[in-house]
Amino acid sequence: MKKIISAIMAILFLVNIAGCSKGSSTSQKSDKKVVLKMWAHQNEPWNNAYKDIIANFEKENPNIRVELETFPYNDFESKVQTSLINKEGGADIYELWGGWALDFAPTGALKEIPKEFAEKVKKECYPATYGALVHKNKLYAVPIEFNIENGGMVVNLHLLKEAGLKVPKTWEELKQTAIKGTRKDGNKFKVKGFDFVNWDSVSYYFLSFILQQKGAYINEDGTAFNFETAEAKKSFAELAKLVKEDKVTNLEGLTGGGNLEGYQQLYAKRAMMVPRGPWIVSEGIQSFNLKLGKDFDYVGVPWYTNQHRFAAETGWSLAINAKSKEAAAAQKFIEYVYQPKVMEKLNIRCTQIPAQKEISQSASYQKEMPYTKVLLDILDNSQFIGRFNTDRLKEVVNDTFVKYCSNEYKTIEEALKELNKKANAFLKKK
Repeated sequence: MKKIISAIMAILFLVNIAGCSKGSSTSQKSDKKVVLKMWAHQNEPWNNAYKDIIANFEKENPNIRVELETFPYNDFESKVQTSLINKEGGADIYELWGGWALDFAPTGALKEIPKEFAEKVKKECYPATYGALVHKNKLYAVPIEFNIENGGMVVNLHLLKEAGLKVPKTWEELKQTAIKGTRKDGNKFKVKGFDFVNWDSVSYYFLSFILQQKGAYINEDGTAFNFETAEAKKSFAELAKLVKEDKVTNLEGLTGGGNLEGYQQLYAKRAMMVPRGPWIVSEGIQSFNLKLGKDFDYVGVPWYTNQHRFAAETGWSLAINAKSKEAAAAQKFIEYVYQPKVMEKLNIRCTQIPAQKEISQSASYQKEMPYTKVLLDILDNSQFIGRFNTDRLKEVVNDTFVKYCSNEYKTIEEALKELNKKANAFLKKK
């Protein structure tokens, strides 16, 4: 009996030891710090904002450390593609451009955002901000901004005053102001009246003008472009006339040859009005030492018709690598960033238009970003541009525009037929 009791005691002792060992292991595991790697493109204000957010997140979550790695933009896109497409290496969290998500989500490279949080995002954000992040009704990233290149422009207040002109309120006024404000020395521009010829603006305003005439540039199921409509012809002709007949700008913004982008030329007093997103404002202040409201201003671009509509593509977002071993911690970080109090600071520091409706309408955001009001007032007029590679569309639209303005097509119908053919060709290949 004694032997039996001794044996039982021995077993209990061993079980207890084993239990203690298991408990120690659990404790060690829970004390282990989770390390997340985050990749983003190099942009000083953005990177500094991320660093502060990470520091605050780590204070609230001492068992998680986020290591931010940044790359030059041109290298960043290729690195993200290589890691996600090949499913090798890379990061846990990516700062991801919306158009890239179209390629990555169908391959299983991105982790699905939990359904409950995904529904919250869809309810609280503008549709254009997450349109490209959805695949088969599942969300694969969380938007951090509303990417908008429609509706706003910088104006050089000194050039306007010197020409005795005012900020235009209507589209017709804009054209007349541009014509009167343009100054040339022979064939060389001294001041471009309205320099809309850049990678984004020709395409965005072309699509917007079509929509403003109650037309459509793509069918309802997104499987075919149609740029041979009466609305498309009128829109293309309106923009081309500004170059070919009114001569308020040239094709330099698409063909090269200039040492500065259009908005930079405005800051250098070589352009009077340039339509671009609000992200250019900080460069005017920080790089050109100009004062907003005194040297230049950010104002609304007058609408082409009384139908105020435009297309917008999905901008920057945060996504999780499907291969991440720390996906739960990564999701926790993204949900932390998404909080309105955190996201609002990020949007302000990065001069971003908010993806979240609540932030765009908040008094505190509008107080810090007063010049964005011309855009905040039109966000509800937007529609998601569509599920296609927007860079490819811009490429074929811009190429056609340059060739038409250079008289390489005999008629506008010929130009739009070629545009339609090229655009639908890449749409079928996606």
